This record gives sequence, C-alpha cells and structure tokens, in this order.
Amino acid sequence: MTELTARRAATRERLVDAAVVVFAEKGVLGAAVEEICEAAGFTRGAFYSNFTSKDDLCVELLQRNYELQMAALDQAIAGIDAAPTSNLDDLIARTLDMFFAAQPEGRHWVLASQELRLHAARSPEFAPAYRRFTDQGTLRVAETIRSVVQALGYELTTSGPAAIGLLHAVHEYGTLGSLIGSGTLEGGYKERLLAEVLRTLVRPSSTTVR
Repeated sequence: MTELTARRAATRERLVDAAVVVFAEKGVLGAAVEEICEAAGFTRGAFYSNFTSKDDLCVELLQRNYELQMAALDQAIAGIDAAPTSNLDDLIARTLDMFFAAQPEGRHWVLASQELRLHAARSPEFAPAYRRFTDQGTLRVAETIRSVVQALGYELTTSGPAAIGLLHAVHEYGTLGSLIGSGTLEGGYKERLLAEVLRTLVRPSSTTVR
C-alpha cells in the first residue's frame, strides 16, 4: 500500500512538472491533456486516475507552488538577522530577501503562474481555488514581513496585504519585462524600483519594540 501510494505521488508530481512546462508555452486553455501526458511520459489513463480534470491538476499546481514558496520563505526568515537596525537600506535589503523568496523563479514557473492567473480570470469555476491560494500566500507573506519589519524597529505605512500587492505589481512588471527583453529593465532596475517602493512603505516604529 505504501509503495503504491509513493508511486502515485511520483506520478502526480511528474504530471504537475509537465503541466508547468506545457502551460508556460501554450497557456492553460491551449494545453491538451494529451500534451501534458506526453511530456510526463504517461497515458491519458494515468492522468485521469490521478486528476478528475485539467482544473483539478491546476489546483494541485497551485498547492505545490504555495508549499514551495512558503518553505522558501521560512528558510529566508531563518537566515535573517532580526536585530533592530537604524539603517533603512539594511532593512529594505532584508525585507526584499524575504519577498523574493516567496516568488516563483525560472521562466517556466513565471509564465505558468501568469497563465494560471489568466485562467482564473476567464473561468468562474477555477477562480475560487485561485483566490484561496493567492489570498493565503499574500496574508502569510504580509504577516511575516510586518513582523520582521516591526522587530527591526520599523512599521508599515499601509496594511500588509496592500504593501504586498504593490510589491507584487512591480515584481511582475519587472520579471515579465526581463523575459521580453525590455532594455529599460537592465542593470538591476527591477530590484532598485522595488527598493524605492518599499522605502515609501516603511517608517520608524511609533512604539518601542522590546
């Protein structure tokens, strides 16, 4: 039973990995189940013995993405010196390290994430699952950043989710622009722009943190 469960988990993982690549290249709607199966090295039977539909696979992909990003965030937190600092540049660098840890990396993951978002915008059936995972991720990252910023002797000038929304918007603009090859984003422009945005979102704490 354990071997069968492990084998099934490995099959699901390969299908999800294949879906990331196919979704990145063709979008969710343009990706056929057969193409995902072929990329994973399985048949349609293997797909439908693990997932009820392509949307079911998308939910699994969201779950995987969420778990990977939160694990990376936890690892980033563990490596951050949370001692108070009066150096705003140091604060921004530490905070952006946490933010970057919770973002998808690599061309396929970035594009697949965008395609899932577009699919959620087009599909009322898929949208609730997409909102659930993105809301969970936003709240988790927002609370983590708020807590660390506070421990460092600062506070956010807006709500945590609003701050994360602004950082996400700039990050997506810069990341997609880099994939497109926009010349205006060369030389670490995205990182500098994120730092400037974050600079407007923090201020010295009005209370003494003990």
